[in-house]
Amino acid sequence: MPNIRLIPVDFVVEHAKALKSAAEALPLRSLIEQWFAMNHNEAEGYLALNEIDEHFNPAKVVDMNGEEDSEPVVLQGCVLGRFRTNPIYAKMLVAIIKEIHRRMNIPTEDSRKATRPEDVRQDSWTWPHVMRVMKRRGIIKDETDKTNFGAMIEHVLGGKVKPNSIRRTKRGSYSIVDEDDFSLSDQDKEVIKEITCLFLPLFKPQK
Repeated sequence: MPNIRLIPVDFVVEHAKALKSAAEALPLRSLIEQWFAMNHNEAEGYLALNEIDEHFNPAKVVDMNGEEDSEPVVLQGCVLGRFRTNPIYAKMLVAIIKEIHRRMNIPTEDSRKATRPEDVRQDSWTWPHVMRVMKRRGIIKDETDKTNFGAMIEHVLGGKVKPNSIRRTKRGSYSIVDEDDFSLSDQDKEVIKEITCLFLPLFKPQK
């Protein structure tokens, strides 16, 4: 049975859509936006917020602040299909990549004081792990190499990382990307499972 004290997102979305205008629905939309931001789950939030926005303005693409998005996300060619061409999925993918980077780089002092799992620094996560997950999940082309992958990640993260730092990472080895499952260590399997969970919102069907 779900925890009755947790915000019922689907219920709030349906209630917002039942209102007469986007202006009336805005307080409920803001509530959902704040909930996902507080829980560092903006990617899944795009689905809920977009459902409200599409209900009132089906021709518009909006961002997480409810403003019309005049500059769609442009991702590198190694990203496949809807993850690159669909504005909603592209924005979700960007949010996921940024969240992975955030968790990898949480200051040690902040991590020690964390009260939620998502605020603990993930020293065991590496970009090769992320590349493996994205390949296995069909988010990037199977022939993508570390140079193209690194360029894509750096493009998304912008000034948060140094040029060429992703493909020349000092944490982990890109040999893990194409290793057989049985060759992986237990720790690598656990890391891959954790990272995969962050990408799952991309595979939830839109209503």
